[in-house]
Amino acid sequence: MNGKCPRCQQVVNVRVRRGDRISNHCCPGCGDVPLQGVTAGAGHGRYLCPITGFVVTLGQTGVRLEQPYRLVFAPGVQWPHGPNAYFHRTEPDRYEQRSLDLVAGRVLGTGCVVGDRHDPHRPDHAEGGFHADRLARAGLRLVPAQDHGDPTDWIVNQVLVYRRCVACGSRTPDLPDRRSPDEWKPRQTHVRQGRGARGRTLVEVDLGPHPAGSLACTDCDPRAIDAKARV
Repeated sequence: MNGKCPRCQQVVNVRVRRGDRISNHCCPGCGDVPLQGVTAGAGHGRYLCPITGFVVTLGQTGVRLEQPYRLVFAPGVQWPHGPNAYFHRTEPDRYEQRSLDLVAGRVLGTGCVVGDRHDPHRPDHAEGGFHADRLARAGLRLVPAQDHGDPTDWIVNQVLVYRRCVACGSRTPDLPDRRSPDEWKPRQTHVRQGRGARGRTLVEVDLGPHPAGSLACTDCDPRAIDAKARV
């Protein structure tokens, strides 16, 4: 993650683990000045993309749909391809099929936020032959919904609310699948906390047991939620 020093304006790349923040790291040149995010102010909330299940930030990695769309698979040329691997693909691969299953044929309604890679206007920014090349590729596309159906059945996601994990205290999206239906104990026993590389210490988490329905981050959740790689 890139951070910017508010004093010398130097931009440095630091490794920020989940649950950590860029302000916990200091400028290597100034020493005691916490870094700031280089995109501070550009984000407008985090959303769970209904196509991929990943968290996206509106204004940075996510876009808001201006009309109802449907997710479809468009047959075309396999990409990427080499000189001996140029073929036409007519069926979605397993990752595309997973996204189709997540949406389940429902309409993505006006105001729904999706990842920018699924921006229906993304090919419009390409020029010349590259524009035609993108349209010829096989893959998932959002097409305007001809039959809107009942608006109450549309998928329109809401901004995510982040709360503290009851075990380690890290911020995690407050989603139904992050709340265990049973009493649970965290998978991890310790977590690093503190500001700066020298100020970070290893702290024991609350080993519980924690009541059913309490919020657990993906590092603490004993169910090892598949969403761990998404956030």
